[in-house]
Amino acid sequence: PGAEAARLAWLAAELRARLWRLDRVASDGREALELYAQAVQSGAGGLLGCRADFRRATFEAAQALDAERSYGELYLALRRQQAVGEPRDAEHARCLTELGAALKGVEAYRPTGTRWDDLASSADAAAASYAQGAARAVPPGGSAPEPGAGSAASTGLPLLPPLSSGALRDVVLAPSGTAVGDGPVELVAVQPFSWEGGARVVLTLSAPARYEVGSLAPDTDAGKGHRIYVDVARASARKLKKELAASGLLERVRLGRQKDGTRVVLDLASGAKRRVFYLPEPFRIVVDLSTLGDEVPPAGAPAGKRALRRVVLDPGHGGTDDGAVGPTGLREKDVTLDIAHRAAPALAHELGIETLITRDTDTYVYLEERAARANAYHADLFVSIHCNATENGEARGFEIYVLDPSREMDAVARRTAMRENATGGAPSATTDPRALDAQVAAVAAGLSFGDVVARSRRFADLLGQATQGSLAERYGAAQDHGVRTAGFYVLVGAEMPAALFETAFISNPEDEARLATADYRQKLADAVVNAVRAYRDGR
Repeated sequence: PGAEAARLAWLAAELRARLWRLDRVASDGREALELYAQAVQSGAGGLLGCRADFRRATFEAAQALDAERSYGELYLALRRQQAVGEPRDAEHARCLTELGAALKGVEAYRPTGTRWDDLASSADAAAASYAQGAARAVPPGGSAPEPGAGSAASTGLPLLPPLSSGALRDVVLAPSGTAVGDGPVELVAVQPFSWEGGARVVLTLSAPARYEVGSLAPDTDAGKGHRIYVDVARASARKLKKELAASGLLERVRLGRQKDGTRVVLDLASGAKRRVFYLPEPFRIVVDLSTLGDEVPPAGAPAGKRALRRVVLDPGHGGTDDGAVGPTGLREKDVTLDIAHRAAPALAHELGIETLITRDTDTYVYLEERAARANAYHADLFVSIHCNATENGEARGFEIYVLDPSREMDAVARRTAMRENATGGAPSATTDPRALDAQVAAVAAGLSFGDVVARSRRFADLLGQATQGSLAERYGAAQDHGVRTAGFYVLVGAEMPAALFETAFISNPEDEARLATADYRQKLADAVVNAVRAYRDGR
């Protein structure tokens, strides 16, 4: 009874959930939910009951793959846990806070009308029933029936272990010794991007630097949780704040001076897998964190079909970054945003695919943040939309780029990548383009896993075919420059198949005139939608 029943139900539920993530057997998923529900009831009124309710809600949402369902399950869990009264200790209060933060994260999917009325009624009934159960579990004057039940020692597992199936690898990539000088460097910026289940932290330095990465286990006596640190050699951070607040998985970032450099500490809400890599020109250290493993297509999916539930469209440039500008002043940032706005509703309404646009207005989004948003969204596909340009304005047509470490970049691809990457800081005049390519290729190779590269190239091929088909009837055959390889920073670190679509050469007068029309932009948006459809259907 009580704490022991809740603890055992929790462990059994965790085992079933892990089995479901590996094999997607429906019976494992159902049994996991039943066991989580048992843990919620047996632990009613205490910390383990709250944790189990949070876990049950997120696991049910993972099975349903429905945004409104996610909101509903989290809302029911929060109402149940709030019904038991004041939290019993700091950890119990933290569980309620995290549950509330998760619900806020899906506020956009709150149901309306009669669906909201039905959810509110269900929540009232669930809260009343749970409060009665908690009262029976903890009689007046009694204490919570779970002494130590939430500790790692009593369960054999962390209280809230990561959702990962273990598929996402720990990776640390650092520059070779020859690429790093011996002089001091300055840590000039720290940019944290965080969400429930993941985070990205970008450290920008004045020059390449050596760094080491480590982790620290929770120290309950000192009130410290999971931590990951990056020790940057010879680095100072005199102009930066010593602490930055965050939310979600990443709670805060702290900077501390060491004998030979600076230590950057990331305080986490739970354990997480890490991928740490660097980007050159300007030199940045990127720390990706995730509690999720690679998703496996559901058992019984139609043969040949690809699991495709969420797509991210990334309109290039924006805000203070106009991108390329045509002969008459047409701006790349305006064209790309309009194409994304045309494609997104079609993906949602015609294909039933949830779609996120990395920037919905004329705002600037850092290159590193764009892939981070796609990772946070757990997207199945990432499409970055751009317009190409040349100095002489003669080139026309479209081309598509992927990150493929096995293939060497040609001179044209190298120039295109350097132009697009310049939004993160223009390369210096002394930069060797081939050396830059080699660094990006090495990083991309180290981050590649599974068949992501092959799937990226397959989608790129389909996008090329769809673009030609969409434009041909009205505009004739477009000049197709094919699928090429280039080191675009915006694609580095994306955990899903990704491609960069150079829709046309805005520097060419005829291409610019076409891009200025609503019809041509619509044809390009149709091409994106048709390519996604073909990719989903297994072509």
